[in-house]
Amino acid sequence: MKGPREKPLGLDMPFDEALARFMQTNPDEVEELAKKRRRKNPPPGIAETPKPADD
Repeated sequence: MKGPREKPLGLDMPFDEALARFMQTNPDEVEELAKKRRRKNPPPGIAETPKPADD
């Protein structure tokens, strides 16, 4: 591992219930939902490549 550790994920349910819900998810539905939530146009400055400096 490189870099500092991330904070652990906090859940308001027991681990076994969270695992059971995770195992019931359909990967196709998750991908479909992710496509719907994606932004059509990213905010300015995030997707733009930096301009070369003029020396």
